[in-house]
Parts: sequence; structure tokens; C-alpha cells
Amino acid sequence: MIKLKNISKYYSKNQTVSLGLRKINLEFGLNEFVAIVGESGSGKTTLLNVISGIDSYEEGEMFINNDETSYYSKNDWENYRKKYIAFIFQNYNLIESYTVLQNVEAALILSGYPKDELRQRALGIIERVGLLDHIKHKATKLSGGQKQRVVIARAIAKDAPIIVADEPTGNLDSESAKNIINLLAEIAKEKLVIVVTHDFSQVEDQATRRIRIFDGEVVEDKTIEEVQQKPLPTLEDKDYQMNAWETTKMVFRNLLATPKKSILLFIIFIFATFFFAFIYAGYLFAQSNQISFSNDLGYAPENRILVNKADGKPFSDNEMASLRNNSRIKQLVTFDFLLDQYRSIQGEIGPSDKPTIEFYDPLFMPVSMFGDQYESMPEDGAVVVLSEYIFKDDDRDLTGEPIRMTSYLSDLIDDYELAVHDQYHHEDVGDVIDGKQRTFIFVHDLVWHQLAKDFGYMNEVTYLIQDASTGVRLNEEVRQAQIKLNTNLDADEINVSAEKFGLVNSSSRQVDVLVNALYKEADYDSITMNGVAMDTGNIEVGQEMYDQFFNPDEIYQISLFANDGIDAINFVDEVDNNIYQIFHPASAGASEQFEGLIFMIMNFGMLILFGVLFTGVFFVSYLIIKNIINSKLNDYAIFRTIGANKSTIRNFIYLETLFVAAFAFFIFTLFVAIAIPFIKENGMLYVLKFYNFKNFVYLFIFMAVYSLLLSRRYVSRVYHDTVAETLRREME
Repeated sequence: MIKLKNISKYYSKNQTVSLGLRKINLEFGLNEFVAIVGESGSGKTTLLNVISGIDSYEEGEMFINNDETSYYSKNDWENYRKKYIAFIFQNYNLIESYTVLQNVEAALILSGYPKDELRQRALGIIERVGLLDHIKHKATKLSGGQKQRVVIARAIAKDAPIIVADEPTGNLDSESAKNIINLLAEIAKEKLVIVVTHDFSQVEDQATRRIRIFDGEVVEDKTIEEVQQKPLPTLEDKDYQMNAWETTKMVFRNLLATPKKSILLFIIFIFATFFFAFIYAGYLFAQSNQISFSNDLGYAPENRILVNKADGKPFSDNEMASLRNNSRIKQLVTFDFLLDQYRSIQGEIGPSDKPTIEFYDPLFMPVSMFGDQYESMPEDGAVVVLSEYIFKDDDRDLTGEPIRMTSYLSDLIDDYELAVHDQYHHEDVGDVIDGKQRTFIFVHDLVWHQLAKDFGYMNEVTYLIQDASTGVRLNEEVRQAQIKLNTNLDADEINVSAEKFGLVNSSSRQVDVLVNALYKEADYDSITMNGVAMDTGNIEVGQEMYDQFFNPDEIYQISLFANDGIDAINFVDEVDNNIYQIFHPASAGASEQFEGLIFMIMNFGMLILFGVLFTGVFFVSYLIIKNIINSKLNDYAIFRTIGANKSTIRNFIYLETLFVAAFAFFIFTLFVAIAIPFIKENGMLYVLKFYNFKNFVYLFIFMAVYSLLLSRRYVSRVYHDTVAETLRREME
């Protein structure tokens, strides 16, 4: 039963209070077909709205099956409407952007109707109201009478115990009106039907009771046909919630149904995504721009990365191929220690009997670093890039001229009789090399490998020498030395500088030696150390020992050269540290230089700047999206009348903006993927190269949070007013 006891309703507008209902006392039960009549503005619709729970009351009490409703929350009223009420509105209140079929299906979906029967039931109901030929027509394209029949079909579809109809025949011709009333009477068996009408004659053949309202009061309550009133059924709370897939389909339906609004929303998020993306990339660029070259290596441009295996084992061919094929890497160099052995090297280019060009501290590199076009370069050839200061003084063509070493590498290089295969100046090859004050000599791969074998172990070497018989430690030092081959030595002999180890007075003695050189460690017991006088700190070993130190098939460290400094930073972030140990000299120099307070201040300042920009863009977006959301308030109110609760509406709003934001993010990602190959260094899009997978994830999370923050402001807005207030405002 529904019982109204002294119900009063007031309206307040422009500081004026007007009466809607005054001291209404009525009871309703199942099996009734109640007609509420009265003049326009008498309170008929207000009474209907209070009974159906889409409008509130200020005084009195309304009972539903003897339960008081004055304490009902908005969620309680939502649940009541969802369980008990089906609406037929005078002003239709259809989802205008939906088709006839979609409007009817929406009521079934929100009611949890079985999915395999939903479409068939919707089509059957539409056929009953005579609109089967219009199922794909949007509500905006229908006539008034057709809209009214869609509203009735939607109400029938819900199959609620109470049907409330506000002027259901107001927009129909007499024949259609008669059919609709007969249809209502048919479906009203064992239901409660309450019809508001201005023309009682249209319903008098079906009505069991007539209530007349005048100035907000009941002036007549007449029984036309005696029926046995039954209480409303006690229905379980309809806790049905649309699952993620159903919600997603409904959200996409909402977006596609209003393309203009969706496109405008998309444009806003495209702007916001690109704006925040460039701000974030700028922040990453500002940090990376603090790079300082490391002084620990002879050659440390910002794109060089040193790599070795975390387990200490040599690289396999597959591992090197995988690293070489990484999209961020343009070159892989083995025997990379040669890149750092430029100190105190001198040489000259040209015939010995003519004026030559001298160079100092040149950097030897494999020709593969220069370009693929030199794959067929002769073994005795070299590409020479003269330093800037030499080029200024001498612009001779050196093609074919010999390269001779006058110090330090003379025995090695001169054996190859290297000649200038091609010659460049720094201004011609700026993208290939770094360091304008240095001469670069790109040599054939065979020369590079031989250099590694004959010269390669110049490094910081630890010697541990102790008496083999007593175990007394004689010396332990760290020296820069070169392991050299002396084929005249036996396998158990080693020559070191006697003077270096305080062995000047010993011609030879049995010692234990531990040598740590480069990536390998060798421990030799009871080796005969010849304490010969040597001018250098070199270590001379026999063939067997030398082969143990140098195995050209075992590569323990490589240098990777990224496309640029940004790709180097991104590669370091992405690499699996459980497999590889990484050293990026440029980043290491930056972290040392900018650690501490200065680094914190820089980041704090950028954070404040970003906060200000974010706030500005957020509120601009808010003002625009506010109008889009407000234009949908009527649709959300209609969803509430057909069974959508607050959780469902909230999910609609959140997911609509989230999906649009995700699509905008996808467009940005696609733009970056297409643009990256064409981005030039120092161009306006250069900062986009900072976007690796991790940074894309960060941006997506940020845009998702951004969309949810915008949406959150409107969820409460939807529920600020009652359903009736929202619908009335749309009519004004």
C-alpha cells in the first residue's frame, strides 16, 4: 500500500514560496486504475511526482507498505523507483540521442533483464505500441505521438508494480489515445496505475477511481468501480549492478549517440594531453640538459653507454645482436677500452720527405662508427677526421697519404702502413663524432681487433706479489700498465719492472702473483718473476699466459652508442639490471654535479611551475566541460527514472571522460611514433624523444587522474537536485 498522511509540498523560487500540495491524505493499492484530474497548475503532476519519488515533500508522511519514507536518503528513493515505479511522462523524457530500440533496451538493461532475452522482449513491446518500423529512428526524429508510444513501451518494459502516467494521451489522436489507454488497462492487471489527465472521458471506461485536485488539495476522491486493494509486493532490493562490459557498451553508446559533444570533449582532452605531455617532456629535457661529460673516460659523449654482464660472463652473439638491434641504439663497439687510449699519442700524416700534418692525442675508432658505406674499405685504409685547429691551418687533400705514429703506437700502427682512405673535417661530420679539438682515425675492423690484442690491456692493474716460500707480501700497488707478449718467456715466467717492486737487487725469485687486468683476473702460483730493469711499468708474459688474458672470442664489455643523449637515458631506464650492468658517463656526471640542495631547488621550482600551469588548464577545461556535462543532466535524470542509481550514473560520467582521455592519449602516442623518425635535434619537437614506455605510462596515469578529477565535480552536481527539479529546469 502507498499511504499519504497530511502531505504538503512547497516550492521556493526567487525568494518566493508557493504551495504545491496541502494536507493530502490518500491511499493506493494494487488492482487500481486511478485517474487524477484537475485544472492546469492544480497540483496533479506534483502529487504524481511525490508518489513516484522523483520529488520530495516537506510536511506529513508517506508510507510504503507501512514503512515511513520521511527518513529516506537519495539512495533509498533511487532504490524505491528502481523496484516499484515505471514512468510515462507528458513531456516524454526520452534519451533524445537514442533510437527507439535503445530507449526501450535501456530500461531492460538497467533492470538486469537476461541478456539473451533482452532484444527479443524489447522488439515485442515496440511492436505492441506500433513502432516496429521505427526502431532505428532517433527520438529527435519522431512525432509527438510516436514519442509518447516509445515512453509507454519503455514503461511496459520495466515491468514495475506501479505505473505512473502524466497525460499519456496528450499528444495522441483519439483513436491512438483509446488504444494506449486500453493497453495500460491490460498491463495494469494486478498493478497500480495512476494516470494524470485533463480529459477524464478518455479513461472513464477503464478507471476504477477518480481523484480531483484543486489548488493543491484533494476536493474529490470517488470510487467508480469497487476493487480489492492489495498491498504492494515486498520486493527485494534490486542490487543489480551493470558489469564492466555492459557499462562500457552503454558508455560508448552514449558517446556515439552525441557525436558533436563527444568531439568537443575529445578536442579539449587532445589539447590537455599535448599540453601536459610537452610540459612533462620539457621537465625531462631540463634535467637531462644538465649533463656534463665525464672525465673518467677518454671519450664520453652523451650517447655512449658502457655495458657488461651482471653475472660477470662474456656476451653471447645473440645478446650482442639483441642490443645492437634495439631501436635506440645505432652502434655497438667491442674492445671499447681502445676508445679511451688516446693519451700521449702523437703522429703525422703525409710522406716523410715532405711537410706533414701533425696530430696529438688522436682517437682511434672502428670504421663501423662512421658509416655503413665503408664496409668495403681496404684493410690498410683509414678515415681521418681532422680536428678543428688543424683544419684552420691546413686544408690539404690527404687522400692516399700514409699515417705514421711518432710515439707510443709506432710499433703497432706502422706495421699496418695505414693510409688515408677518406678525409673529412668536423663541420662535415658533426653528427658522427664529438669533440672538435680532436683528430679521429676510423680504422678497418681487422686493424681494430689487432690493436685490441696488441695494445688493449692498458688499464688500472692491481699487482699482489709475495714470497712463494714464506707468504710474506712484497708489494701491492695499483699501476697503469700494459700486458705485453714476450714470446721468449716460458709459460711460468713473467717480467715486471724490478724497480717498481723494490726488486732491483734480485735477478729472479719465485713469487705468487695476482694480476687484475681489465675484466679478467689471473692467479699464478710460483711463477718465476724476472726482476729485470725495465723503463716502463709494463708486464711481460709468455704466450700461454697472454692467451689466458686475451681471448678474442670472449667480450666482457661493450660500448653502445645511442641515437642521441635522450635515447641513451631512455635505454638506461629500460634495460634489465638483473642481466646487464650499465654505466652512462654523461648521466653519472650530471648526478654528481646537480645532487643536493641545488638539484632539489630546481625540481621544486619546476613543480611549482607545473602546478600553476595545471591549475590554469584544469579550470579552463572545467568551464568548457561543465557546459557539456550540464547538457547531459536531463539524460542522467531520465536514467534515474528508469532504474539507474548513483553508482551507475557515476560510472557513466567517469568512464565517458576517461575513454575520451584515453583516446586523446592514443592519438598523442600515435603522433609521437610517427614523428620520432623525423625529429631533428634542437627542433621544437625534440623533447618528445624523452618518451619511453615508462614515461608514456606516467602520462597516461596523469591524464586518467585528470579526467577523473574533472568528472568528480559533476557527479555531485547530478544529484544536487531531485529528478523532478532537474526535469522542470530543462523545460523552462
